[in-house]
Amino acid sequence: MAKSPGGRVIATAVSLFVVVAYVIVTLAFVAPDPVKGALSGVARAATPYFAQKWNVFAPNIAKSNPQLRIQAQWRDENGQLVKSDWVSITEVEFGAVSGHPLPSRIQKSSWNTLGGYLTRFRKLNDEQQDIVQNTFIERHDGGYRARPSDELIDELEALGENRGAVIDLLRYDYMVKEYATYFATATFDKEIERIRWEVYREQPNDFDHRFDDFAQHEATILRFGWRQADDLIREDALAVFDEVIARYGDAS
Repeated sequence: MAKSPGGRVIATAVSLFVVVAYVIVTLAFVAPDPVKGALSGVARAATPYFAQKWNVFAPNIAKSNPQLRIQAQWRDENGQLVKSDWVSITEVEFGAVSGHPLPSRIQKSSWNTLGGYLTRFRKLNDEQQDIVQNTFIERHDGGYRARPSDELIDELEALGENRGAVIDLLRYDYMVKEYATYFATATFDKEIERIRWEVYREQPNDFDHRFDDFAQHEATILRFGWRQADDLIREDALAVFDEVIARYGDAS
């Protein structure tokens, strides 16, 4: 049975319309400025459906680059506290990645640490978060010591009925303090007395500004207070951090 000539005409017209529409939309994005300007309305209408963004191949792409940075204090020969500059653990660990097709997984340590810590931190209310960002050190017998954990738990729990979340955060806080203390000891080769850390975030430029020479967004900092580094440093554990610093770090 022969096909109706009218059907072929309709099919041809629809196909031609699709091709012409595709060409016009393409020109709206890639044509020289005079033509692109004339088609700006088309580009605006088509952008939600055709424009390419950073997440075109990775829908859940991270929107910022976080770093775990630490600052340490130790005593000089006169017994005075000396404060270090801020050091990025993440940058040092990422030195294990550059130029290696199958890099060590050391670079994931600080990212995993940040993820675990911030997940617990965000479960606290605003007042509790303010306390956690403060110093966990108090005067004691003419010197200083870490604030007792029971005292911290009671203070935080009094601000919200979430004792489990409070204990979970403080346990992880202790772990981060240990991790940061070992890293600082290896970096500065000093007996660390106090340690603190911050989450330093840089957000890349939006896709439309990817070729700009200036940063579109300012870096943000989430800083946590001083912790007393009063724990015994194991030589075997410290040797692991010493090796990381020797291979990838810039010892201060």
